[in-house]
Formats: sequence, structure tokens, C-alpha cells
Amino acid sequence: MESKSEKNYQFYMGSSFEEYAGEWIAIYEDKVISHGKDVKKVFEDFSKKYPDRRPLITWIPGEETLIF
Repeated sequence: MESKSEKNYQFYMGSSFEEYAGEWIAIYEDKVISHGKDVKKVFEDFSKKYPDRRPLITWIPGEETLIF
């Protein structure tokens, strides 16, 4: 059985998040629960909705981000 963390990661790897470019996102149960420029606020917003859960939080690079 796949853990919630693995499921969240698989959702992240198989999805496009262009609309969140330049923001942090909190993923849980195949959904973006919270997003924004401030990672602390993203986590706080997520925690209000799911106080006893751990999301996958990641940065979505913008067009100006160069990845080698």
C-alpha cells in the first residue's frame, strides 16, 4: 500500500502547476490545499484545514528560474 507521502509525491510529479509559478504549494490527497509567496503562511493555512496532517510543500519555479 502506498503511503500518503508517496501518493502526494506521485501527484506532484505527474501534474502541471503552471498557475502556481513563483509560489509555494501544499499538496495533500491529490489536491493543492494552499499556495502563496510565503511558505510559512502556506503551511499555516494548510494546518488550519488539516491540523493533524503533513502535506508535501514545494516551490514551483517561475519562468525566470533557470534549472541546470
